[in-house]
Amino acid sequence: MVPVPVVGIHHIGIVVENLDEAIEAYQKLGLTFDGVKDFPHTRVALFHGGEGHVELFEPKDPESDLGRYLRERGGIHHVAYAVRDIRTALAQLEQEGFELIHREPVIGLHGFPVAFIHPRSCHRVLTELVEVPEGEGH
Repeated sequence: MVPVPVVGIHHIGIVVENLDEAIEAYQKLGLTFDGVKDFPHTRVALFHGGEGHVELFEPKDPESDLGRYLRERGGIHHVAYAVRDIRTALAQLEQEGFELIHREPVIGLHGFPVAFIHPRSCHRVLTELVEVPEGEGH
């Protein structure tokens, strides 16, 4: 087996109850606030520190996937790893028996191609791959 060439951790996604309070806390923590994106079922605050990012998700609908996640677990939702060639990484992981949620990448919050791997394949951690072009930070 040849490991997927991960170039770094791209971001961590965290589900929170109150986005405004969480924004204040993460700013005090020293992360740089990059803004809020509003979607039909969730609000997302984006931060960065160095080359890494943090995404805070506040579900608007308690019955959405994120709403149920918050109610049942809360906290860290997923870890995203930066790769240079997401299609090759996905093919390699599928060949190794990983259960892919996305066989083809979709465009993520940062404008890069992303794909998720089912938590059953990564010891109960929802895992995301983010294709980051050469020369871009991770």
